[in-house]
Amino acid sequence: MAKIKFGMMMTDARGKLGGQVFSKNRGGAYVRTKVTPSNPQTLAQTIVRTNLGNISQLWNSLTTDQIAGWNSAVENWKSTDIFGDIKIPSGKNLFTKLNVNLLNTTRPVVLDVPEKQSVNVQPQVTVSYDTATSAWTLTSLPSIPGIVYQVEATPTVPNGVSYVKNRFRVVAYGADATALATAMASGYADKFGEPELGAKVFARVRAIGDNGQASLPIQVLVTIS
Repeated sequence: MAKIKFGMMMTDARGKLGGQVFSKNRGGAYVRTKVTPSNPQTLAQTIVRTNLGNISQLWNSLTTDQIAGWNSAVENWKSTDIFGDIKIPSGKNLFTKLNVNLLNTTRPVVLDVPEKQSVNVQPQVTVSYDTATSAWTLTSLPSIPGIVYQVEATPTVPNGVSYVKNRFRVVAYGADATALATAMASGYADKFGEPELGAKVFARVRAIGDNGQASLPIQVLVTIS
């Protein structure tokens, strides 16, 4: 469903409407044709859907006091949407979001609302790949107690293509740059195969705290050398 912001006249639109997708980049607002992706029912998709189902059932098992705690805490977890407007999640949405992140990083779920943390990724993070050794290298991702990093990546994309939002797939989790590089060795190859010399790949890195809170992602262009 498209999100449209009205003023004296319509000033902005985002999302899907009919066969079109509304968005915006540095060049301004644009509309592109909606493309419906295939649904191959992969193992990764199945795990994500199973986690969502389990968390939904878990919410229904919470006590009245626990649910009230989540509902009363949402003001502290508000965020800014694509229009710059403040959005406040429901208690269930907050519970689901944090606990799905914890399940994905193989950590225990939280039943009581946790304290909000400061969770960030250093903006100077880099990702590269050496075709001679089939090895990934990541930098500026130190080991921090309670933090697990998530790396998403795209398959190789043609030069000139910059819209890759719908191509990212999770390829690795790890506690630091070394662990991520090891996990990406199989994680990327399983998803997309080995990237070739000179290919163009994007990566997106975020940190996830032990309360399930995820940082904003840092997106980088990967060097394939």
